[in-house]
Amino acid sequence: MNIKRRLTLKFVLQLAITGMVVLAISAITFTWILLRFLDISLTRDFANVGLEQLVESSKIDEDGIHFSPSLLEQVKKNKGWLQSLNEDGQVESAYNTPKDVPIQYGPGEVVAYWTGTQPFPYNLALWIQEKDGKQLALVYGAPNVLGPLLKKVSEGTFAVAKGEPVLPDELEKEIKSAQAFVQLIDSAGNEVVSYNRPNMIPTQYSVQELALRTLYSERYGYHVLSSFDKESGRTWIVGEPNIKGTDPGKKMWVPEEVKVVIIGSFAMLIALLIAFVLLSLWQAHRFGAPMLHMLVWLDSIGNAIYTEPTDRKGLRRSRTPALKWRRRYRVFADVMVSIEKLSATLKSDQVMREETESLREEWIAGVTHDLKTPLSSITGYAHLLAEPKYDWSKEEVRKFTTTMLDKSAHMDMLISDLAMTYRLKSGIKPPETMEVELNTWLQQALEQAAANPAYGKQRIVFLPAQTEVRAQLYTPWLERVVNNLTANALLHNPSDTKLTVSLIHKDRNTGFIIQFADDGDGMDEETKIRLFERYYRGTDTASTSNGSGLGMAISKGLIECMGGQITVESHVGKGTVIKLIWS
Repeated sequence: MNIKRRLTLKFVLQLAITGMVVLAISAITFTWILLRFLDISLTRDFANVGLEQLVESSKIDEDGIHFSPSLLEQVKKNKGWLQSLNEDGQVESAYNTPKDVPIQYGPGEVVAYWTGTQPFPYNLALWIQEKDGKQLALVYGAPNVLGPLLKKVSEGTFAVAKGEPVLPDELEKEIKSAQAFVQLIDSAGNEVVSYNRPNMIPTQYSVQELALRTLYSERYGYHVLSSFDKESGRTWIVGEPNIKGTDPGKKMWVPEEVKVVIIGSFAMLIALLIAFVLLSLWQAHRFGAPMLHMLVWLDSIGNAIYTEPTDRKGLRRSRTPALKWRRRYRVFADVMVSIEKLSATLKSDQVMREETESLREEWIAGVTHDLKTPLSSITGYAHLLAEPKYDWSKEEVRKFTTTMLDKSAHMDMLISDLAMTYRLKSGIKPPETMEVELNTWLQQALEQAAANPAYGKQRIVFLPAQTEVRAQLYTPWLERVVNNLTANALLHNPSDTKLTVSLIHKDRNTGFIIQFADDGDGMDEETKIRLFERYYRGTDTASTSNGSGLGMAISKGLIECMGGQITVESHVGKGTVIKLIWS
Protein backbone atom coordinates (compact mmCIF):
# COMPACT_ATOMS: atom_id res chain seq x y z
CA MET A 1 0.00 0.00 0.00
CA ASN A 2 1.49 3.36 -1.06
CA ILE A 3 1.65 6.41 1.17
CA LYS A 4 -1.32 8.07 -0.55
CA ARG A 5 -3.62 5.20 0.32
CA ARG A 6 -2.21 4.88 3.83
CA LEU A 7 -2.70 8.58 4.54
CA THR A 8 -6.20 8.49 3.05
CA LEU A 9 -7.08 5.50 5.21
CA LYS A 10 -5.61 7.14 8.32
CA PHE A 11 -7.46 10.42 7.80
CA VAL A 12 -10.74 8.64 7.05
CA LEU A 13 -10.25 6.63 10.23
CA GLN A 14 -9.54 9.82 12.19
CA LEU A 15 -12.69 11.45 10.85
CA ALA A 16 -14.71 8.31 11.64
CA ILE A 17 -13.38 8.29 15.21
CA THR A 18 -14.16 12.01 15.53
CA GLY A 19 -17.67 11.42 14.23
CA MET A 20 -18.23 8.54 16.66
CA VAL A 21 -16.98 10.68 19.57
CA VAL A 22 -19.35 13.50 18.56
CA LEU A 23 -22.25 11.06 18.23
CA ALA A 24 -21.42 9.46 21.59
CA ILE A 25 -21.28 12.83 23.37
CA SER A 26 -24.50 13.94 21.70
CA ALA A 27 -26.25 10.69 22.57
CA ILE A 28 -25.14 10.92 26.20
CA THR A 29 -26.31 14.54 26.36
CA PHE A 30 -29.71 13.84 24.81
CA THR A 31 -30.19 10.81 27.04
CA TRP A 32 -29.40 12.92 30.10
CA ILE A 33 -31.83 15.65 28.95
CA LEU A 34 -34.61 13.10 28.40
CA LEU A 35 -34.02 11.56 31.82
CA ARG A 36 -34.10 15.00 33.41
CA PHE A 37 -37.31 15.81 31.55
CA LEU A 38 -38.76 12.60 32.93
CA ASP A 39 -37.65 13.48 36.46
CA ILE A 40 -39.24 16.92 36.12
CA SER A 41 -42.45 15.37 34.85
CA LEU A 42 -42.45 12.89 37.71
CA THR A 43 -41.92 15.70 40.20
CA ARG A 44 -44.46 18.02 38.64
CA ASP A 45 -47.19 15.57 37.64
CA PHE A 46 -46.52 12.16 39.11
CA ALA A 47 -50.20 11.25 38.89
CA ASN A 48 -50.24 11.27 35.08
CA VAL A 49 -46.64 10.28 34.36
CA GLY A 50 -45.35 8.21 37.24
CA LEU A 51 -48.29 5.85 37.73
CA GLU A 52 -48.02 4.48 34.22
CA GLN A 53 -44.28 3.93 34.67
CA LEU A 54 -44.91 2.24 37.99
CA VAL A 55 -47.14 -0.30 36.28
CA GLU A 56 -44.80 -0.78 33.29
CA SER A 57 -41.73 -1.31 35.50
CA SER A 58 -43.48 -3.45 38.11
CA LYS A 59 -42.94 -7.19 38.55
CA ILE A 60 -45.57 -9.62 39.74
CA ASP A 61 -44.68 -12.91 41.41
CA GLU A 62 -46.02 -15.18 44.15
CA ASP A 63 -45.10 -12.61 46.80
CA GLY A 64 -47.19 -9.93 45.12
CA ILE A 65 -46.32 -6.85 43.10
CA HIS A 66 -42.94 -5.12 43.25
CA PHE A 67 -42.43 -1.53 42.09
CA SER A 68 -39.30 0.28 40.92
CA PRO A 69 -37.38 1.59 43.98
CA SER A 70 -36.45 4.81 42.15
CA LEU A 71 -40.10 5.57 41.40
CA LEU A 72 -41.11 4.82 44.98
CA GLU A 73 -38.37 7.21 46.09
CA GLN A 74 -39.90 9.85 43.85
CA VAL A 75 -43.26 9.26 45.55
CA LYS A 76 -41.60 10.00 48.86
CA LYS A 77 -39.89 13.14 47.50
CA ASN A 78 -43.30 14.40 46.39
CA LYS A 79 -44.58 13.79 49.95
CA GLY A 80 -47.10 11.44 48.44
CA TRP A 81 -48.20 7.88 49.11
CA LEU A 82 -49.16 4.84 47.08
CA GLN A 83 -51.63 1.95 47.43
CA SER A 84 -52.36 -1.05 45.25
CA LEU A 85 -55.96 -2.34 45.43
CA ASN A 86 -57.39 -5.75 44.53
CA GLU A 87 -60.79 -6.23 42.93
CA ASP A 88 -62.47 -6.15 46.35
CA GLY A 89 -61.02 -2.75 47.18
CA GLN A 90 -58.57 -4.10 49.75
CA VAL A 91 -55.03 -2.67 49.88
CA GLU A 92 -52.55 -5.36 48.73
CA SER A 93 -49.46 -3.23 49.09
CA ALA A 94 -48.79 0.29 50.28
CA TYR A 95 -45.91 2.76 50.42
CA ASN A 96 -45.51 5.82 52.66
CA THR A 97 -49.24 5.75 53.48
CA PRO A 98 -50.39 8.11 56.30
CA LYS A 99 -52.53 6.80 59.14
CA ASP A 100 -55.60 8.75 58.06
CA VAL A 101 -55.79 6.93 54.73
CA PRO A 102 -58.24 3.93 54.54
CA ILE A 103 -56.96 0.40 53.94
CA GLN A 104 -60.31 -0.74 52.50
CA TYR A 105 -62.43 1.05 49.89
CA GLY A 106 -65.93 0.47 48.64
CA PRO A 107 -66.66 0.78 44.90
CA GLY A 108 -68.34 4.17 45.28
CA GLU A 109 -66.00 5.42 48.01
CA VAL A 110 -62.79 5.49 46.00
CA VAL A 111 -64.61 7.11 43.05
CA ALA A 112 -66.12 9.81 45.30
CA TYR A 113 -62.72 10.65 46.78
CA TRP A 114 -61.15 10.60 43.34
CA THR A 115 -63.74 12.87 41.68
CA GLY A 116 -63.89 15.19 44.70
CA THR A 117 -67.58 14.74 45.41
CA GLN A 118 -66.63 13.69 48.92
CA PRO A 119 -64.04 15.60 50.98
CA PHE A 120 -60.66 13.93 51.35
CA PRO A 121 -57.49 15.35 52.92
CA TYR A 122 -55.40 14.43 49.89
CA ASN A 123 -55.49 14.88 46.15
CA LEU A 124 -56.12 11.45 44.65
CA ALA A 125 -55.16 9.94 41.34
CA LEU A 126 -56.44 6.56 40.16
CA TRP A 127 -54.66 4.39 37.57
CA ILE A 128 -56.10 1.09 36.32
CA GLN A 129 -54.13 -1.12 33.91
CA GLU A 130 -53.79 -4.80 33.11
CA LYS A 131 -50.33 -6.35 33.66
CA ASP A 132 -49.46 -10.03 33.06
CA GLY A 133 -53.14 -11.00 33.04
CA LYS A 134 -53.87 -9.18 36.29
CA GLN A 135 -55.77 -5.92 36.55
CA LEU A 136 -53.89 -3.44 38.73
CA ALA A 137 -55.51 -0.48 40.43
CA LEU A 138 -53.12 2.12 41.87
CA VAL A 139 -54.19 4.93 44.16
CA TYR A 140 -51.76 7.82 44.47
CA GLY A 141 -52.25 10.54 47.04
CA ALA A 142 -50.46 13.86 47.38
CA PRO A 143 -50.81 16.63 49.97
CA ASN A 144 -53.77 18.90 49.23
CA VAL A 145 -52.50 22.30 50.38
CA LEU A 146 -54.35 24.72 48.13
CA GLY A 147 -57.80 23.15 48.44
CA PRO A 148 -58.24 23.55 52.21
CA LEU A 149 -56.44 26.90 52.10
CA LEU A 150 -58.79 28.19 49.40
CA LYS A 151 -61.79 27.02 51.40
CA LYS A 152 -60.62 28.85 54.53
CA VAL A 153 -60.00 32.18 52.81
CA SER A 154 -63.11 32.04 50.61
CA GLU A 155 -65.42 31.26 53.56
CA GLY A 156 -63.79 33.68 56.00
CA THR A 157 -64.31 37.37 56.61
CA PHE A 158 -61.21 39.49 57.05
CA ALA A 159 -60.48 43.09 57.74
CA VAL A 160 -58.16 45.03 55.43
CA ALA A 161 -55.13 47.01 56.54
CA LYS A 162 -52.63 48.66 54.16
CA GLY A 163 -53.89 46.64 51.19
CA GLU A 164 -53.54 43.28 52.97
CA PRO A 165 -56.20 41.15 54.67
CA VAL A 166 -55.78 40.74 58.40
CA LEU A 167 -55.57 36.95 58.72
CA PRO A 168 -55.54 34.78 61.83
CA ASP A 169 -52.04 33.85 63.02
CA GLU A 170 -52.60 30.17 62.33
CA LEU A 171 -53.70 30.88 58.76
CA GLU A 172 -50.72 33.21 58.16
CA LYS A 173 -48.37 30.53 59.43
CA GLU A 174 -49.97 27.94 57.13
CA ILE A 175 -49.68 30.22 54.11
CA LYS A 176 -46.01 31.03 54.73
CA SER A 177 -45.16 27.41 55.47
CA ALA A 178 -46.55 26.40 52.07
CA GLN A 179 -44.78 29.38 50.37
CA ALA A 180 -48.29 30.20 49.12
CA PHE A 181 -50.00 33.51 48.38
CA VAL A 182 -53.60 34.74 48.67
CA GLN A 183 -55.21 37.25 46.34
CA LEU A 184 -58.72 38.74 45.99
CA ILE A 185 -59.80 40.28 42.66
CA ASP A 186 -63.00 42.09 41.74
CA SER A 187 -65.36 41.37 38.86
CA ALA A 188 -63.11 43.37 36.49
CA GLY A 189 -60.08 41.30 37.42
CA ASN A 190 -58.35 44.00 39.45
CA GLU A 191 -56.66 43.13 42.71
CA VAL A 192 -58.51 44.19 45.84
CA VAL A 193 -56.21 42.76 48.49
CA SER A 194 -53.38 40.22 48.59
CA TYR A 195 -51.14 38.49 51.07
CA ASN A 196 -47.59 37.20 50.43
CA ARG A 197 -48.00 37.82 46.67
CA PRO A 198 -44.77 37.44 44.64
CA ASN A 199 -43.77 40.14 42.18
CA MET A 200 -44.31 37.85 39.20
CA ILE A 201 -48.01 37.40 40.08
CA PRO A 202 -50.09 40.04 38.24
CA THR A 203 -52.40 42.53 39.97
CA GLN A 204 -54.89 42.46 37.10
CA TYR A 205 -56.34 39.45 35.30
CA SER A 206 -58.22 38.94 32.11
CA VAL A 207 -60.43 35.93 31.51
CA GLN A 208 -57.68 34.31 29.42
CA GLU A 209 -54.91 35.13 31.89
CA LEU A 210 -56.56 33.43 34.86
CA ALA A 211 -57.60 30.44 32.75
CA LEU A 212 -54.07 29.93 31.36
CA ARG A 213 -52.43 30.23 34.77
CA THR A 214 -54.88 27.69 36.15
CA LEU A 215 -54.47 25.14 33.32
CA TYR A 216 -50.76 25.56 32.48
CA SER A 217 -49.02 26.20 35.78
CA GLU A 218 -45.68 24.91 34.44
CA ARG A 219 -45.46 27.99 32.19
CA TYR A 220 -45.69 30.44 35.08
CA GLY A 221 -43.93 28.65 37.95
CA TYR A 222 -46.98 28.64 40.24
CA HIS A 223 -49.89 26.28 40.67
CA VAL A 224 -53.10 28.27 41.39
CA LEU A 225 -56.69 27.56 42.42
CA SER A 226 -59.56 30.03 42.44
CA SER A 227 -63.04 30.34 43.98
CA PHE A 228 -65.69 32.64 42.48
CA ASP A 229 -68.36 34.30 44.67
CA LYS A 230 -71.42 34.85 42.46
CA GLU A 231 -73.10 37.33 44.82
CA SER A 232 -70.16 39.73 45.12
CA GLY A 233 -68.54 38.97 41.74
CA ARG A 234 -65.23 38.60 43.49
CA THR A 235 -62.71 35.74 43.12
CA TRP A 236 -60.30 34.38 45.68
CA ILE A 237 -57.00 33.06 44.25
CA VAL A 238 -54.44 30.95 46.11
CA GLY A 239 -51.18 29.62 44.68
CA GLU A 240 -47.95 27.83 45.54
CA PRO A 241 -44.60 27.35 43.70
CA ASN A 242 -44.36 24.33 41.43
CA ILE A 243 -41.04 23.48 43.07
CA LYS A 244 -40.88 24.06 46.80
CA GLY A 245 -37.80 25.75 48.23
CA THR A 246 -37.61 28.27 45.40
CA ASP A 247 -39.07 31.71 45.18
CA PRO A 248 -39.80 32.52 41.53
CA GLY A 249 -41.12 35.89 42.59
CA LYS A 250 -37.67 37.19 43.52
CA LYS A 251 -36.16 36.62 40.09
CA MET A 252 -37.14 35.90 36.56
CA TRP A 253 -38.45 32.39 36.53
CA VAL A 254 -37.11 30.02 33.89
CA PRO A 255 -38.87 26.68 33.23
CA GLU A 256 -36.93 23.66 34.44
CA GLU A 257 -36.94 22.16 30.95
CA VAL A 258 -35.19 25.24 29.58
CA LYS A 259 -32.60 25.05 32.33
CA VAL A 260 -31.98 21.39 31.54
CA VAL A 261 -31.55 22.14 27.82
CA ILE A 262 -29.16 25.01 28.55
CA ILE A 263 -27.09 22.95 31.00
CA GLY A 264 -27.06 19.94 28.67
CA SER A 265 -26.09 22.03 25.63
CA PHE A 266 -23.34 23.83 27.54
CA ALA A 267 -21.99 20.55 28.91
CA MET A 268 -22.08 19.03 25.42
CA LEU A 269 -20.17 21.98 23.95
CA ILE A 270 -17.54 21.76 26.69
CA ALA A 271 -17.24 17.99 26.18
CA LEU A 272 -16.95 18.44 22.40
CA LEU A 273 -14.32 21.15 22.86
CA ILE A 274 -12.28 18.91 25.17
CA ALA A 275 -12.71 15.98 22.78
CA PHE A 276 -11.57 18.05 19.80
CA VAL A 277 -8.56 19.36 21.73
CA LEU A 278 -7.57 15.82 22.71
CA LEU A 279 -8.13 14.55 19.16
CA SER A 280 -6.08 17.47 17.80
CA LEU A 281 -3.23 16.67 20.19
CA TRP A 282 -3.45 13.02 19.18
CA GLN A 283 -3.49 14.01 15.51
CA ALA A 284 -0.46 16.24 16.05
CA HIS A 285 1.31 13.40 17.85
CA ARG A 286 0.48 10.81 15.19
CA PHE A 287 1.02 12.93 12.06
CA GLY A 288 2.57 16.27 13.04
CA ALA A 289 5.56 14.86 14.94
CA PRO A 290 6.73 12.56 12.08
CA MET A 291 6.29 15.35 9.53
CA LEU A 292 8.22 17.80 11.71
CA HIS A 293 10.92 15.15 12.16
CA MET A 294 11.22 14.74 8.38
CA LEU A 295 11.39 18.52 7.87
CA VAL A 296 14.15 18.79 10.47
CA TRP A 297 15.99 15.96 8.76
CA LEU A 298 15.68 17.63 5.34
CA ASP A 299 16.91 20.89 6.85
CA SER A 300 19.91 19.01 8.26
CA ILE A 301 20.57 17.52 4.82
CA GLY A 302 20.58 21.08 3.45
CA ASN A 303 23.33 21.83 5.98
CA ALA A 304 25.35 18.78 4.86
CA ILE A 305 24.39 16.74 7.95
CA TYR A 306 23.13 13.47 6.53
CA THR A 307 22.43 11.39 9.64
CA GLU A 308 18.88 11.15 10.97
CA PRO A 309 18.17 13.44 13.96
CA THR A 310 18.21 11.60 17.28
CA ASP A 311 16.51 12.02 20.64
CA ARG A 312 18.18 12.84 23.96
CA LYS A 313 19.37 9.27 24.31
CA GLY A 314 21.03 9.35 20.91
CA LEU A 315 18.48 6.98 19.37
CA ARG A 316 16.75 7.55 16.04
CA ARG A 317 13.25 8.91 16.62
CA SER A 318 11.66 6.85 13.85
CA ARG A 319 13.06 3.49 14.95
CA THR A 320 12.91 1.27 18.00
CA PRO A 321 16.12 -0.11 19.51
CA ALA A 322 15.38 -3.22 17.40
CA LEU A 323 15.41 -0.95 14.28
CA LYS A 324 11.69 -1.46 13.64
CA TRP A 325 9.45 1.43 12.64
CA ARG A 326 7.75 3.17 15.51
CA ARG A 327 3.97 3.06 15.19
CA ARG A 328 3.41 6.70 14.28
CA TYR A 329 6.16 6.58 11.62
CA ARG A 330 4.84 3.49 9.81
CA VAL A 331 2.49 5.47 7.57
CA PHE A 332 5.48 7.55 6.39
CA ALA A 333 7.76 4.53 5.96
CA ASP A 334 8.11 5.05 2.18
CA VAL A 335 9.03 8.71 2.61
CA MET A 336 11.47 7.92 5.42
CA VAL A 337 13.15 5.24 3.28
CA SER A 338 13.42 7.72 0.40
CA ILE A 339 15.01 10.30 2.71
CA GLU A 340 17.41 7.65 3.98
CA LYS A 341 18.39 6.79 0.39
CA LEU A 342 18.75 10.48 -0.42
CA SER A 343 20.95 11.01 2.63
CA ALA A 344 23.09 7.99 1.78
CA THR A 345 23.43 9.12 -1.84
CA LEU A 346 24.32 12.70 -0.92
CA LYS A 347 26.78 11.51 1.70
CA SER A 348 28.38 9.15 -0.81
CA ASP A 349 28.52 11.94 -3.40
CA GLN A 350 30.13 14.24 -0.87
CA VAL A 351 32.78 11.64 -0.06
CA MET A 352 33.26 11.03 -3.78
CA ARG A 353 33.64 14.75 -4.44
CA GLU A 354 36.18 15.08 -1.67
CA GLU A 355 38.13 12.09 -2.96
CA THR A 356 37.84 13.31 -6.54
CA GLU A 357 39.08 16.75 -5.52
CA SER A 358 42.00 15.13 -3.73
CA LEU A 359 42.74 12.93 -6.76
CA ARG A 360 42.40 15.91 -9.08
CA GLU A 361 44.97 17.82 -7.07
CA GLU A 362 47.25 14.79 -7.06
CA TRP A 363 46.70 14.37 -10.80
CA ILE A 364 47.44 18.03 -11.48
CA ALA A 365 50.62 17.70 -9.44
CA GLY A 366 51.56 14.59 -11.43
CA VAL A 367 50.73 16.16 -14.79
CA THR A 368 52.65 19.28 -13.79
CA HIS A 369 55.60 17.04 -12.95
CA ASP A 370 55.22 15.18 -16.25
CA LEU A 371 55.14 18.47 -18.16
CA LYS A 372 58.09 20.00 -16.31
CA THR A 373 60.31 16.97 -16.87
CA PRO A 374 60.33 17.07 -20.71
CA LEU A 375 60.21 20.87 -20.59
CA SER A 376 63.36 20.88 -18.47
CA SER A 377 65.07 18.63 -21.00
CA ILE A 378 63.99 20.84 -23.91
CA THR A 379 65.12 23.99 -22.09
CA GLY A 380 68.46 22.42 -21.14
CA TYR A 381 69.29 21.26 -24.68
CA ALA A 382 68.15 24.58 -26.11
CA HIS A 383 70.54 26.42 -23.77
CA LEU A 384 73.36 24.06 -24.81
CA LEU A 385 72.70 24.68 -28.50
CA ALA A 386 72.55 28.44 -27.94
CA GLU A 387 75.74 28.56 -25.88
CA PRO A 388 78.41 30.37 -28.03
CA LYS A 389 81.32 28.86 -26.12
CA TYR A 390 80.72 25.44 -27.60
CA ASP A 391 81.00 24.30 -31.19
CA TRP A 392 78.76 21.26 -31.41
CA SER A 393 79.26 18.62 -34.06
CA LYS A 394 76.46 17.64 -36.46
CA GLU A 395 76.06 14.35 -34.64
CA GLU A 396 75.64 16.07 -31.27
CA VAL A 397 73.18 18.60 -32.69
CA ARG A 398 71.14 15.77 -34.22
CA LYS A 399 71.11 13.95 -30.87
CA PHE A 400 70.03 17.08 -29.00
CA THR A 401 67.24 17.91 -31.48
CA THR A 402 65.98 14.31 -31.51
CA THR A 403 65.65 14.37 -27.74
CA MET A 404 63.91 17.75 -27.86
CA LEU A 405 61.45 16.44 -30.46
CA ASP A 406 60.66 13.37 -28.31
CA LYS A 407 60.03 15.52 -25.25
CA SER A 408 57.90 17.92 -27.29
CA ALA A 409 55.84 15.01 -28.60
CA HIS A 410 55.36 13.76 -25.02
CA MET A 411 54.19 17.20 -23.90
CA ASP A 412 51.82 17.39 -26.87
CA MET A 413 50.35 14.02 -25.92
CA LEU A 414 49.77 15.16 -22.31
CA ILE A 415 48.03 18.34 -23.46
CA SER A 416 45.98 16.43 -26.04
CA ASP A 417 44.80 13.92 -23.43
CA LEU A 418 43.81 16.69 -21.06
CA ALA A 419 41.85 18.46 -23.81
CA MET A 420 40.18 15.21 -24.85
CA THR A 421 38.88 14.51 -21.33
CA TYR A 422 37.06 17.87 -21.28
CA ARG A 423 35.72 17.36 -24.80
CA LEU A 424 34.34 13.97 -23.80
CA LYS A 425 32.81 15.45 -20.66
CA SER A 426 30.98 18.03 -22.79
CA GLY A 427 29.45 15.23 -24.92
CA ILE A 428 31.26 15.39 -28.26
CA LYS A 429 30.10 13.25 -31.19
CA PRO A 430 32.47 11.25 -33.40
CA PRO A 431 33.31 12.67 -36.86
CA GLU A 432 32.06 10.88 -39.94
CA THR A 433 32.41 7.11 -39.47
CA MET A 434 33.51 4.60 -42.05
CA GLU A 435 32.83 0.93 -42.58
CA VAL A 436 35.81 -1.33 -41.83
CA GLU A 437 36.47 -5.06 -41.74
CA LEU A 438 37.66 -5.49 -38.16
CA ASN A 439 39.76 -8.65 -38.56
CA THR A 440 42.07 -6.93 -41.06
CA TRP A 441 42.01 -3.50 -39.39
CA LEU A 442 42.65 -4.82 -35.87
CA GLN A 443 45.54 -7.00 -37.03
CA GLN A 444 47.22 -4.01 -38.67
CA ALA A 445 46.64 -1.79 -35.61
CA LEU A 446 48.19 -4.40 -33.28
CA GLU A 447 51.19 -4.84 -35.58
CA GLN A 448 51.85 -1.09 -35.45
CA ALA A 449 51.51 -1.11 -31.66
CA ALA A 450 53.84 -4.10 -31.33
CA ALA A 451 56.53 -2.16 -33.18
CA ASN A 452 57.04 -0.02 -30.06
CA PRO A 453 60.45 -1.12 -28.71
CA ALA A 454 59.29 -0.46 -25.13
CA TYR A 455 56.89 -3.39 -25.35
CA GLY A 456 59.38 -6.07 -26.24
CA LYS A 457 58.95 -8.75 -28.88
CA GLN A 458 56.17 -11.32 -29.37
CA ARG A 459 54.12 -10.17 -26.38
CA ILE A 460 50.88 -9.52 -28.37
CA VAL A 461 48.74 -12.41 -29.68
CA PHE A 462 45.79 -11.71 -32.00
CA LEU A 463 42.88 -14.15 -32.35
CA PRO A 464 40.63 -13.05 -35.26
CA ALA A 465 36.93 -13.93 -35.59
CA GLN A 466 35.98 -16.96 -37.67
CA THR A 467 33.79 -14.83 -39.93
CA GLU A 468 34.10 -11.45 -41.51
CA VAL A 469 33.10 -8.61 -39.12
CA ARG A 470 32.10 -5.25 -40.57
CA ALA A 471 31.26 -2.18 -38.50
CA GLN A 472 30.69 1.59 -38.84
CA LEU A 473 33.39 3.18 -36.64
CA TYR A 474 35.66 6.20 -36.41
CA THR A 475 38.97 4.36 -36.66
CA PRO A 476 41.28 7.10 -35.25
CA TRP A 477 39.39 6.91 -31.94
CA LEU A 478 39.39 3.11 -31.93
CA GLU A 479 43.11 3.12 -32.72
CA ARG A 480 43.76 5.37 -29.76
CA VAL A 481 41.77 3.02 -27.49
CA VAL A 482 43.73 0.00 -28.77
CA ASN A 483 47.02 1.81 -28.13
CA ASN A 484 45.92 2.84 -24.61
CA LEU A 485 44.82 -0.67 -23.62
CA THR A 486 47.94 -2.23 -25.15
CA ALA A 487 50.25 0.20 -23.34
CA ASN A 488 48.48 -0.37 -19.99
CA ALA A 489 48.76 -4.15 -20.31
CA LEU A 490 52.41 -4.24 -21.36
CA LEU A 491 53.95 -1.29 -19.50
CA HIS A 492 52.30 -1.75 -16.08
CA ASN A 493 52.89 -5.51 -15.77
CA PRO A 494 56.00 -7.72 -15.56
CA SER A 495 58.14 -7.93 -18.71
CA ASP A 496 57.03 -11.52 -19.40
CA THR A 497 53.32 -10.59 -19.48
CA LYS A 498 51.49 -11.52 -22.68
CA LEU A 499 48.44 -9.75 -24.11
CA THR A 500 45.85 -11.75 -26.07
CA VAL A 501 43.51 -9.68 -28.22
CA SER A 502 40.41 -11.53 -29.48
CA LEU A 503 37.69 -10.44 -31.91
CA ILE A 504 34.43 -12.23 -31.08
CA HIS A 505 31.51 -12.05 -33.50
CA LYS A 506 28.08 -12.63 -31.92
CA ASP A 507 25.90 -15.07 -33.82
CA ARG A 508 22.63 -13.99 -35.52
CA ASN A 509 23.29 -10.26 -35.09
CA THR A 510 25.76 -7.56 -35.94
CA GLY A 511 27.23 -7.26 -32.43
CA PHE A 512 30.89 -8.00 -31.66
CA ILE A 513 33.40 -7.90 -28.80
CA ILE A 514 37.05 -6.89 -28.82
CA GLN A 515 38.67 -8.53 -25.81
CA PHE A 516 42.05 -7.60 -24.28
CA ALA A 517 43.25 -10.30 -21.83
CA ASP A 518 46.63 -10.28 -20.12
CA ASP A 519 48.22 -12.67 -17.61
CA GLY A 520 49.84 -9.94 -15.52
CA ASP A 521 49.52 -8.96 -11.88
CA GLY A 522 45.83 -7.96 -12.05
CA MET A 523 44.20 -5.21 -9.99
CA ASP A 524 42.74 -4.96 -6.51
CA GLU A 525 39.05 -4.15 -6.01
CA GLU A 526 39.48 -0.41 -5.45
CA THR A 527 41.66 0.02 -8.54
CA LYS A 528 39.20 -1.98 -10.64
CA ILE A 529 36.20 0.10 -9.45
CA ARG A 530 37.95 3.42 -10.02
CA LEU A 531 39.87 2.48 -13.17
CA PHE A 532 37.88 4.80 -15.43
CA GLU A 533 37.80 7.87 -13.13
CA ARG A 534 39.32 11.01 -14.62
CA TYR A 535 41.71 11.80 -11.78
CA TYR A 536 42.44 8.34 -10.45
CA ARG A 537 45.87 6.89 -11.16
CA GLY A 538 46.59 3.33 -10.16
CA THR A 539 50.32 4.02 -10.34
CA ASP A 540 52.42 7.06 -9.51
CA THR A 541 53.56 9.48 -12.23
CA ALA A 542 57.15 8.37 -12.01
CA SER A 543 56.51 4.73 -12.85
CA THR A 544 56.74 5.41 -16.55
CA SER A 545 57.74 8.28 -18.78
CA ASN A 546 54.78 7.62 -21.07
CA GLY A 547 51.08 8.27 -20.38
CA SER A 548 49.07 11.06 -18.80
CA GLY A 549 47.06 9.07 -16.27
CA LEU A 550 43.91 9.79 -18.32
CA GLY A 551 44.15 6.95 -20.79
CA MET A 552 41.41 4.69 -19.36
CA ALA A 553 39.00 7.58 -18.79
CA ILE A 554 39.54 8.69 -22.38
CA SER A 555 39.14 5.13 -23.68
CA LYS A 556 35.81 4.71 -21.88
CA GLY A 557 34.53 8.04 -23.19
CA LEU A 558 35.55 7.28 -26.80
CA ILE A 559 33.97 3.81 -26.78
CA GLU A 560 30.70 5.16 -25.40
CA CYS A 561 30.67 7.98 -27.96
CA MET A 562 30.87 5.31 -30.68
CA GLY A 563 27.88 3.44 -29.20
CA GLY A 564 29.75 0.73 -27.32
CA GLN A 565 30.56 -0.06 -23.73
CA ILE A 566 33.67 -1.12 -21.86
CA THR A 567 33.91 -3.61 -19.00
CA VAL A 568 36.76 -4.86 -16.84
CA GLU A 569 37.34 -8.12 -14.95
CA SER A 570 40.47 -8.49 -12.85
CA HIS A 571 41.83 -10.38 -9.86
CA VAL A 572 45.12 -9.88 -8.10
CA GLY A 573 47.67 -12.35 -9.48
CA LYS A 574 45.34 -13.62 -12.21
CA GLY A 575 45.54 -10.93 -14.85
CA THR A 576 42.98 -8.56 -16.34
CA VAL A 577 40.30 -8.87 -19.04
CA ILE A 578 38.91 -5.72 -20.71
CA LYS A 579 36.06 -6.02 -23.20
CA LEU A 580 34.88 -3.51 -25.79
CA ILE A 581 31.28 -4.48 -26.51
CA TRP A 582 28.99 -3.44 -29.37
CA SER A 583 25.60 -5.11 -29.34
